[in-house]
Amino acid sequence: EWKTLGEVCAFKNGFAFKSNLFRETGLPIIRITNISGSNVNLTDVKFFNPDDYKEDLQSYTIRNGEILIAMSGATTGKIGYYSSSEIAYLNQRVGKFIPNTIRLNNRYLYHFLLSKTEEIYVLAGGGAQPNLSSKALMEKILIPIPYACDYAKSTAMQKEIADILDKLDTLTTSITEGLPREIALRQKQYEYYR
Repeated sequence: EWKTLGEVCAFKNGFAFKSNLFRETGLPIIRITNISGSNVNLTDVKFFNPDDYKEDLQSYTIRNGEILIAMSGATTGKIGYYSSSEIAYLNQRVGKFIPNTIRLNNRYLYHFLLSKTEEIYVLAGGGAQPNLSSKALMEKILIPIPYACDYAKSTAMQKEIADILDKLDTLTTSITEGLPREIALRQKQYEYYR
């Protein structure tokens, strides 16, 4: 059955951390620029000190295995899988999916979202400065749920699908990384025979 994202998962918008309070060390903040389109890139992370804020920021934490999305700008709709063991925090205009684990496998959701980035971008309005509404995202994007009435069978099937897609990703990455070496070897071979 096709379900809206809102029927099978929750969504959390980020917190408006103040850029003038960014630090060189402290707790990491995940910003839009860190969402790479499949992963979360941690090379250019900003930090903050929790003592600088009165608000309780615990609901904005990001943990290993969580799925993030860029909500505005040039990277709107890009997905990021957080694979660090260090806890980080959601900045404004970055959203986090919180799947109902009884009904939805996290990796299945991740692969599904990767296949929908263009549709999500269109939903954001495209243009020079697209802005994605979490309400529209959760109401208008539909996800196929196998065996929707049997949660155990459904999540088992979703895991099976996700495992296959993970293996294909690993294979594709391995081929892509090995390709430059193969090309260089073929170039040497060509030069030798020439």
